[in-house]
Amino acid sequence: MNKKIKDKYKNVSAYSFTTYNNELVVSFDGFEDQRDIIEFADFVFARIKMRYWHSEGVPTFH
Repeated sequence: MNKKIKDKYKNVSAYSFTTYNNELVVSFDGFEDQRDIIEFADFVFARIKMRYWHSEGVPTFH
C-alpha cells in the first residue's frame, strides 16, 4: 500500500445494517479513486477475519 491506511482513506465513511435474513450489509463511500475499493475491502475483511470474494471490478459479493 502506498500510504498508511489512516491517511489514504481519511474521507471514507461506512454504514452497516442487517437484513431480515440476518445478513450483514456494509456500504462504503468517499473513495478518491474507485480502484482503491478492492484494496480497502481486502484490508477491512482481513482485519475482521471474514472471508469474501470479488470479481474483476468492485467487490460486491460477501
